[in-house]
Amino acid sequence: MRSMNVLVLAGMAALLSGCQFAGYYPNDRYGSSMYTEDIPPRKVYFPIVLKFPDDTMFFFPASEDPPQADLNLTSIGCYVQGDGALLVTARVRNQGSAIVPAIPFMTGDLGAFRVAAVVRTAGGAQERLYVVQAVPVPVANTVSFVFGPTRARASEVVAVDVVVDPDHVVPDPLRDNNTLSWRGTLQGASPQCTVAR
Repeated sequence: MRSMNVLVLAGMAALLSGCQFAGYYPNDRYGSSMYTEDIPPRKVYFPIVLKFPDDTMFFFPASEDPPQADLNLTSIGCYVQGDGALLVTARVRNQGSAIVPAIPFMTGDLGAFRVAAVVRTAGGAQERLYVVQAVPVPVANTVSFVFGPTRARASEVVAVDVVVDPDHVVPDPLRDNNTLSWRGTLQGASPQCTVAR
């Protein structure tokens, strides 16, 4: 048995003595190595506000990804004032993974994001309205907006288009659920222009 072990070890030594160690060399497919190149610097996104759950470690972000949000315009609606002016309403939900903080805008407003509406009349005129969410929006929170009264009478309105965050302030990578539109004719004392997602 001992001679068998010696014979196997001698055979393996003879086999390995014929091998050569080539080491690392770059080629077309593998042109770099994490051992031979410097690690590129990464951008650090500091937390703007405290949030839950906390994904920081010693006040530094634990992830390299920037904070992401998903602003979902869940519904729009309208109401008529006593003087015949139209009030447009909107409900926005933060379905992302990060809180949307209040920051200063280029317009001078301080808020988390802006919601804009375009009201069109049968005569071809259009009126632009906007409202600002003034406080931070936590994750999985729904915010209601009421746009100021329109100059156009409710009976003249034929279309309403609402868009959330037209300034692209919130880092929303998808932006496929932040617009809603209504087309029709508002009639009677209690008009309906409700559109829900």
